[in-house]
Amino acid sequence: GVPRSIAEVEQLDYIPLADNLDIGIVINKKLIAAGHIYQMMLDADVTNMKCLTFANADVAEFIVKENSMITKKQVKDLHLPENLSLGGLIRDGKGIIIYGNTQIQAGDRVVIFCLSSQIQKVEKYFH
Repeated sequence: GVPRSIAEVEQLDYIPLADNLDIGIVINKKLIAAGHIYQMMLDADVTNMKCLTFANADVAEFIVKENSMITKKQVKDLHLPENLSLGGLIRDGKGIIIYGNTQIQAGDRVVIFCLSSQIQKVEKYFH
């Protein structure tokens, strides 16, 4: 058989059904386009962003700029918005788990998880 398949689903309501059928990868052009448009609307340097439609959440990868607010203090002292998780970072090609005492630096690539309604608040820390 085919080891992996991709299905394009037009109706957003059908995506959970397709997931339950173990199709493999399910894509929707509208969601892909919306993610790219949303990424372009943000002021911070976002290299990758995905909308987790059914969780009302976003996953984004930010490249930390020089003098960004997120570089000013250790993570535990930043007073980050609620419903935000810092998933990890890449520094000099190495993956690093983020803890409270982590000091994020310019050039780091930070993966965040947040509610869709919080992304603009989160963006301010990276701009």
